[in-house]
Amino acid sequence: MTLLQQSRIERWQSLLQQVEVAYRALDKDEKAWIRRQLLQIESLQLQLEQLFLQGGGAKACSGCQGDCCAKGHNHLTLANLLSYLQEQQRPPLADFSRTCPFLAEQGCQLPVASRPYNCVSFVCDIIENALSAAEQAEFYRLEGLLRSCYLEFAARYRGAGMTGLLLQQEQLSASAFLEKK
Repeated sequence: MTLLQQSRIERWQSLLQQVEVAYRALDKDEKAWIRRQLLQIESLQLQLEQLFLQGGGAKACSGCQGDCCAKGHNHLTLANLLSYLQEQQRPPLADFSRTCPFLAEQGCQLPVASRPYNCVSFVCDIIENALSAAEQAEFYRLEGLLRSCYLEFAARYRGAGMTGLLLQQEQLSASAFLEKK
């Protein structure tokens, strides 16, 4: 393991613990808001997944072995982490020696409902071209709604955004992830 990988693991573990402690300290109304938002995100992500599958996404991805995953890693956002924490769980162990810390031999370890926005909103040309014009329009309509949900998190919490938690952490300075704006 390289020093960079070890550093990321340590930062990731610290970040997980920090957000978990902050989440547990939230009042019930705030947790209810989070739950409502996450239910919307989950529903939209599952609908996008259906279109992805209709476009032959599973076959396309197995053919390239997750090449697009290598282009953008560490995308897990505050909303994605909260989807685990609200169920008193943690995401799968991150392996920072991989192109994406959640990509395993069998594919993505994250359930679709908890995957980062970038991972469910991206379709390559192969998949997009396999969708009808109506399916493409529906995909991008759902993607816009999903983006709005993630932006609502970003508007509410200092540590939320469209970028992953490790990148958000660099921008937080002394602020906490769940500190309200």
